Amino acid sequence: MSDDLAARLDFAERIAVEAGRSTLELFRAPSRNADTKADGSPVTAADRAAETLLRERIGKTYPDDAILGEEFDDKPGASGWRWVLDPIDGTKSFVHGVPLYGTMVACEFEDQPRVGVIHMPALDETVTGSIDELGQRNGWWKPAGQADRRPLAVSATPTADRAMALWTCPEVYRELGVLHVFLHLERVLGHQRGWSDCYAYVLLTTGRADAVVEAGLKLWDIAAALPILLAAGARVSDWVGGEDFGGGNVLASNGPVHEALLREIRRALDAE
Repeated sequence: MSDDLAARLDFAERIAVEAGRSTLELFRAPSRNADTKADGSPVTAADRAAETLLRERIGKTYPDDAILGEEFDDKPGASGWRWVLDPIDGTKSFVHGVPLYGTMVACEFEDQPRVGVIHMPALDETVTGSIDELGQRNGWWKPAGQADRRPLAVSATPTADRAMALWTCPEVYRELGVLHVFLHLERVLGHQRGWSDCYAYVLLTTGRADAVVEAGLKLWDIAAALPILLAAGARVSDWVGGEDFGGGNVLASNGPVHEALLREIRRALDAE
């Protein structure tokens, strides 16, 4: 790993943890009121404050880099590097006092994933990943309450009927017109749970889940996860097996169950 990439990864982790910790004061407050954005999604004062902090830190350290964030306008850059920020991924969990929300920080070079950090503030858990210009991948997991890091590693679950798959919630898929895909997958998977948003990627890349199936994602929902998934040895694709995430449909898995799940997704889409 180059010195510049290593510095960016270290910086990304530090600011993700700092911004994530800034959300805890409001998370632990009796009231966590949210506003509704134009797209119908919730946003809180903690979202805006955390993204402001991230932007300020990046602006001071990497002033020539571009920034894309969920809550504020894009900042153009001239360096070829772009930071992609999701200050609170899982705002609905946050608003309801559920600790399965996280701060996501990604750094891309010429639109290619290079650095990703997911920090779970209320769980004190962090995963990081990097991909250098030669394709070398590195990733680490810092479990809650531990100073030592562990290498990322996906599970070895061999078949879909034994797999634990994670996704968000039925109302999202119903609104997107793809609920039938998830109902079909329920019939072929061993287990399904709603431990989703960014925590699903934490569980997958640390071997505690076998697949994540999502729809309707924005770039900031997946950008930080990509280097982490690849560093863990996961396979990640869109629903037709390609790498076009612009449509927001993502399948990530431990690898062995991937083709079987792709076949079932295609079968469900073709049957509709």
